Amino acid sequence: MEHYQLKPELEAFIKKNVQDAATAHFVMTPASMREASLRLAFSQELPKVTMAAVTDAVLNQCGEYDVPVRIYRPTAGTAPLPVLIYYHGGGFVIDSIMVYDPILRRIAEATNHIVVAPEYRLAPENPYPAAEVDALATAKRTLAKLDELHIPYLPDITLAGDSAGGYLAAVVSSQLQEDAQIPITHQILIYPSLDMTHSLPSFEENGIDTYGSNKNKMEWYFDCYLHDVPDKKVVSPLFGKLSPNMPATLMITVQFCPFRDEGAAYTARLQQYGVRTELYNVTNMVHSYLNFEKICYDEICATYKKMAHFLA
Repeated sequence: MEHYQLKPELEAFIKKNVQDAATAHFVMTPASMREASLRLAFSQELPKVTMAAVTDAVLNQCGEYDVPVRIYRPTAGTAPLPVLIYYHGGGFVIDSIMVYDPILRRIAEATNHIVVAPEYRLAPENPYPAAEVDALATAKRTLAKLDELHIPYLPDITLAGDSAGGYLAAVVSSQLQEDAQIPITHQILIYPSLDMTHSLPSFEENGIDTYGSNKNKMEWYFDCYLHDVPDKKVVSPLFGKLSPNMPATLMITVQFCPFRDEGAAYTARLQQYGVRTELYNVTNMVHSYLNFEKICYDEICATYKKMAHFLA
């Protein structure tokens, strides 16, 4: 059996955060978790990648909520580029485009894609299915908005996201797998949460303070969003409808992540339908490592290169 070791600098960082939270008698609420995430983002920020253009817009005609988006263009000029819609993580409760801005810029640069990031509604103020409604509306309305803004693009959409954002990308891919009007060619799922029943071994194995993903903390996030959903299996992409029409998929799992096994299981299901898949397991990281840029810079750069290679 292979033995993997957590990156020592990351292990020390997590240990200190856990100790600081215990000393401060930290209480999890949506407000306190959002504030903590902002502090973490600011502490980890490196110089931002310069974009040719960054445009804020609103997707209209979305129904109950017109979704704000930020559009990142990595290169100047009139050459059309493919489009990557990125749903940020945060357990459906925290985080925003502002928190993810450095990540979105680096993805745009690495993949040479127009990156469109939606500011979908958060729980518990907006419980299930609000985030999924907004995620689906974003996939349906993005190209029309690019037309409206006279941004040249190729009719080639990748859906991507990490953690809860990976869940949203997988949900939308499933919902649109038979819709030829929306040209979704790829999906990239980064340590996604795909099994809301938490039935696989890695949830128990890695849902501990040592890895920064205490399972009670994870369940708190999901309960904020799915509180009124009686059957969690029904809303789990791992158990949802898949077919040969699903887009080519890059699955990035993490050895010390609670969701490692569900990512691998979802990939195996896609392979049964003949869908092109790649499974990349990062063996020395934890869940949410993309947000630890100062500590995990080399591993993050390797991840972006993997994404670029897959899309090339």
